[in-house]
Amino acid sequence: MSTISEIACELNESVENRYELVLDIAELAKKLLDESRDKNLNDPFSEGKSVSSADKVIYQALIMVSSERDFGDGLIG
Repeated sequence: MSTISEIACELNESVENRYELVLDIAELAKKLLDESRDKNLNDPFSEGKSVSSADKVIYQALIMVSSERDFGDGLIG
């Protein structure tokens, strides 16, 4: 199992409201993607390079959300 899957599984099992968790991750991923896009547009040396991939942004959002929660001795937190 990949690290991203392990993190997602542990988060899923450790929260009461999974719907809220999904919304938190999606909102943070959108924010990260928008920030990356804005930074790329304002960088004169970017030469139109693409912004972060969706997978990378979702992974970053998962890590950030999981780091905000305390899960004891688990994989994250």
